[in-house]
Order: sequence, then structure tokens, then C-alpha cells
Amino acid sequence: MKKGLVSSQIYNIGRNLSAPTGSDSVGFCAKNALCTTFTKIPTLTETRKSTGNAVRSITSLIFLITSLLLIIPAGEMSAQSNSDPDPGGALLRSLAVPGWGHHYVDRGDWTRGKVHLGADLVLIGSLFGLYSRANRLEDQFLTLSNLRAGIDVSERDRAFRLAIGDFNSLEEYNDFQLRSRNWNRIIEDRPENRWRWESSDDRIKYRELRSSSDRVRNQLPAVAGLMVLNRVISGLSAYTRARGVLSEGDLSLLPVYNAENGENGVVARMSFRF
Repeated sequence: MKKGLVSSQIYNIGRNLSAPTGSDSVGFCAKNALCTTFTKIPTLTETRKSTGNAVRSITSLIFLITSLLLIIPAGEMSAQSNSDPDPGGALLRSLAVPGWGHHYVDRGDWTRGKVHLGADLVLIGSLFGLYSRANRLEDQFLTLSNLRAGIDVSERDRAFRLAIGDFNSLEEYNDFQLRSRNWNRIIEDRPENRWRWESSDDRIKYRELRSSSDRVRNQLPAVAGLMVLNRVISGLSAYTRARGVLSEGDLSLLPVYNAENGENGVVARMSFRF
């Protein structure tokens, strides 16, 4: 058999391969000569929705806890302000709004609470700022691929988006996979799978935008984790401070007069609360 004929047959096998579509796990074969199984990778839209749902869930939980604690009757709040601070109440307040527990324990000196409150505001701003930036970068590389490569990647998986950023066309990509003997990575040559960049500069710009979007989006869980950590630290600090107020000793001096012998004096009394 001639060398040219062998190459032609290999290429035809590659062209008959079917790319995974729709289901979670799709098996595909080419004339019973080659068969493999792919696991579906979340598409760009699915990733964006899941990230947005996570951000909304965290913020909704925070606002829910805050709302529940804000409905404490005004009379109860005023009564508590005139009595000893409750450590549990201080903890819950700071878990809802960092710094609130410190303000509850001592309105005259809650500098530590102001630090936690300011940190939380910065983190909330960072969370929504990163989320908006990731979406903006995503919209940019989606538009670029549509206009300069002639393909819509909004519903395509990560492997396909990477391929578009690394190769100028579907033919170039499949040719590389054939020469590398990566049979399971060949993409079926169908109209919806074809792309061709107008220039390498456009392809490189697309790749940079896509990488930046992924990098920014990956920072969101870290910021959300810092928000939770800030609340926990603030809550524990407020709880400890409230306990300190309760355990402080009270010293009182009482005048004493003994009528029998006419002596005067002072009695010191010290009490501790636990």
C-alpha cells in the first residue's frame, strides 16, 4: 500500500469521528475501527451561571441572616443596651454584619468592629467587581470569536474553546491531532464546528481574553471565603469582649457608722460575675 493512500485512510477515519454533543457521556466510533468515550465538560454558559448562582447564594445568605437579626424589637434592643451584653447576641450580630457585635457590646469604643466592617465592605465590593469584570471579558472574547473566526462558542465546552485559541482553523487543529496520533481529540468536520481566524493577532487576543476571564472568575471563591472568615473572626472577637465585660469585677465603697461606739469607717465590696 502506498504512503499517500495510508494517510488518506487515516484522515477519512478522523473525519468520520463524531464530537460529543448533548448527553453527559457520549460514545462514538468510526467504522468500528476506533471508539472512545468523552465526559461532558461544562459549557461557558453553564460555568457562568454556576458562578453567578454561587455569588448570589452567598450574598442572599448574608442578607437573610442580617434581616432576621434586624427585626429584633426596638424595646428589646433598648433593654439590652441598658443591661449587660449577651455574648451570644454579640456573636450572632457580628456573623451577620462584621462589627455590629462590637458596637452592641460597647458603643463608645468599637474600633475593632469598625475594622471588620470596613474589611467586609471592601470584600463585597471586590466580589461584585470581579464578577462584573469576568462577565465583561467573557462578552468580549465571545464577540471576537463571532466576528473574526465565524463561530459561536457560548455553548461550547472548555476543550473546544482552548482549541480555537490555539489553532487558526479546524483543518489545522485536526491535522495536528492526526500527526500526533491523538485520535480521540479529533473534532468532526461539520459547519457548526468550523472556524477560521482572520489573523493570528485576533486569535492571540481571543486567547488572552479567555484566559483573563477564567483567572478572574477563579478568584471569586477566595474572596467569598475571606468574607466568611472575616465574619467568624469578628464574631469570636465580639463574643470574647462581651464575656470580658461580664467577668469584670465591681468595686464599691460603702460608708459605715457604728452607733454603739460612735466609730465611722468604710467597707470595700468587690464582686465578680461569671
